Amino acid sequence: MIFRPLKFFSSLRLTVALLSFAMVLIFVATLTQVELGIYEVQAKFFRSWIAWWDVMPGAKKFLIPIPGGTLLGILLIVNLLAAHGSRFKLRWNKAGMIVIHSGILLMLLGEIFTGLLGREAQMTINEGEISNYSTFPRETELVVIRPDADGMETVTAIPQARLKAGAEFPLSGFSVKIHSYFPNSEILPESEATEKFDKIRATEGFGKGYAVRLTPRETMDDRRDLTTAFVEVIPDGGNSQGRWLLSNAFKGEQSFEAAGRLWKMAIRPRRLYHPFSIKLLDFSHDRYLGTDVPKNFSSKIKILNPDTGENREDLIYMNHPLRYGGLTFYQAGFENNDTTTIFQVVRNPVWTLPYISCAMVGLGLLWVFSQHLIKAIARRNKITPAP
Repeated sequence: MIFRPLKFFSSLRLTVALLSFAMVLIFVATLTQVELGIYEVQAKFFRSWIAWWDVMPGAKKFLIPIPGGTLLGILLIVNLLAAHGSRFKLRWNKAGMIVIHSGILLMLLGEIFTGLLGREAQMTINEGEISNYSTFPRETELVVIRPDADGMETVTAIPQARLKAGAEFPLSGFSVKIHSYFPNSEILPESEATEKFDKIRATEGFGKGYAVRLTPRETMDDRRDLTTAFVEVIPDGGNSQGRWLLSNAFKGEQSFEAAGRLWKMAIRPRRLYHPFSIKLLDFSHDRYLGTDVPKNFSSKIKILNPDTGENREDLIYMNHPLRYGGLTFYQAGFENNDTTTIFQVVRNPVWTLPYISCAMVGLGLLWVFSQHLIKAIARRNKITPAP
């Protein structure tokens, strides 16, 4: 009873089947990426247990389940460990294969931990400005801000996962209620709206006079959802003070009064605050002489860390990221006529595992090939010429 599962999981046939499913998964994901985009495909196919493939995309869906990347990765790890436990012996002549398989195992574990622990955000800074936070462009949050007398702000952030019609969030002296919620939307002046647009309208704020309708979620890499909500402010024991239209399509916050003081609220990209700040001193966009072909992008920055007293300059440019505070800052883009830089901010605690695993596989292959070469040379030396 014990050896039957071990025989199954250590089977070479299982290895071939899993690798075949992996090839199918990559092929299907590549086809689907045309419609869904790389981020959606990554979550739907490679970081899922079961991936549902729409064979006939369009109005009528025909979904076929196939093993997802997470399931295939875990089964390959079990298969590899079971094979070593049942067949491989700790011998010196098997050291190369053990190192190769250990490197493959480390590579699979690295991908799993990257999916669990890795995060990608962006930091956009104008020249001369300072920023202490990154944003997740594909995620939003509803924030209620209380300006304090000392110039500071107390921010209550409600994540996108909790935003839905009818949800109510109690705060100090009042509540914020979501009247209607649109994960992605189209916003037009009321005079241009058709019958497909929602009948709800804002009564307060600069969203008055606009109409909203629900649209499918964006999947292209260069497009973002316009998250929109009609929000009511309800004082404790009182009636609604009105209805505001909030959206990440609008810049800035909208003000209202409640509990005897001024407040602000907005829907914006979700933020990740850092214990340090970065100031953009200068952004350079170098081109090849006499052309508009980009040659190099670089950002001269200053790192300001009040906890450590650090105040130093650094340069971030293509293929030369900044690693600081457990984060990696890559030069990702620019805008506003070369006066604004965009950093890709990556948190990946296991970023070294792919390098280590590739080195292990390379050393293992070198060991195996060298052993075969030594044996071939030894056999050739034993051959004596015929008399």
